[in-house]
Amino acid sequence: MKIQEKLLTVNKYSRPGKKLAEKRALILHWVGVGGQRAKSVWSYFEEACPKEGHYASAQYCVDLDGTAFRFIPDDEVAYHCGSSQADPVSGKIYTDWAREVFGKYASDPAGNSPNNASLGIELCVIDNKGNFSPDTLDTAAELAAFLCKTHQIPLERVGTHKMVVGWKDCPLLWTKQPELFEAFKKEVKKRL
Repeated sequence: MKIQEKLLTVNKYSRPGKKLAEKRALILHWVGVGGQRAKSVWSYFEEACPKEGHYASAQYCVDLDGTAFRFIPDDEVAYHCGSSQADPVSGKIYTDWAREVFGKYASDPAGNSPNNASLGIELCVIDNKGNFSPDTLDTAAELAAFLCKTHQIPLERVGTHKMVVGWKDCPLLWTKQPELFEAFKKEVKKRL
């Protein structure tokens, strides 16, 4: 697997340049717009986030054709799974799963965040229902396995954005059909 470097400029809103404290989990997302390409996601993080004062980013993005892009180095923070909104199930800012996986990084939302201890992968989708292309899924499984091996992240700590915050349907398809996320994790396991 080849990863193309397309690093964001260090800035307050999408690449703060802060070092990750730990690498406890790998969190998967969807870009939220059918047909959006990775270069457009990069432009959003690079240009729109600073212009609009919006915090958002991820270390990686997998395009519709299966190309993997690195937007932020693995040892730096990306803004992909922080929250200030309560999980509807636990009533706390982060889910029970997140508090178990992230410990102190999910216990004080005002002073800490799972962003400080996780890597994020954005996945491009072919439609607004959140369907992935076979190429996107194949590369995402390969990339997830590579990151898990490289950073000693156990498979049970590969999760979705919804698993961290509880209130966000991200990735939409895997939120609506969790069995598809389990199938994805089986693909990752095969490559470990």
